[in-house]
Amino acid sequence: MKTIVTGVCILAAIFLAIGVTGAADLEAGFLGIQWASPAAHQEGLTRLYERKNVVYYIQPNIVHTINETPVPNVVYGFYEHQFFAVYIKLESEEVFGKFRNYLKSQYGIPDKSFSMKTGETVYKWKQGEIKIKLKTNEENYRMKLGFYYLPLSKKVNEEQMEISHSRSLQFFPIEKDEKPELIPLLRF
Repeated sequence: MKTIVTGVCILAAIFLAIGVTGAADLEAGFLGIQWASPAAHQEGLTRLYERKNVVYYIQPNIVHTINETPVPNVVYGFYEHQFFAVYIKLESEEVFGKFRNYLKSQYGIPDKSFSMKTGETVYKWKQGEIKIKLKTNEENYRMKLGFYYLPLSKKVNEEQMEISHSRSLQFFPIEKDEKPELIPLLRF
């Protein structure tokens, strides 16, 4: 019973966050925070952790509720001090299914991908400059809903890719504009 109540509460929170009108409200911001607005202008945010130019916050003094039931685990992401993402940890498969069905009804059939390597299924919707991702991992049963402001989240992704490429091992350590010397391995 508690799972059902929690699921209904979280689903209702998304209804309020996205708004009945949907796209217009979502493109303006999320839970009263405008996209690209500075973290310094938001009251009640507490720094959770930081990774490079991205800082994650929570609002410990504000509990989002629906019918007096708390909606936990809302994390706000700021890239170079600008609001670009919201992450909501989902607590049950039932809640995940309700979110998926609600998002389908509001935004249509999602793009869906599955990774054999990670066991993760990702549903994606795009609404103007907002990307919505609903993720579930079959191996560790983690479920998450994310809202991303594309003008900033693309920059975050590009920056993370650059860091990843600079750390990765290169099988062929060849300079970008040089041609390697060809030496036959075997002759037939």
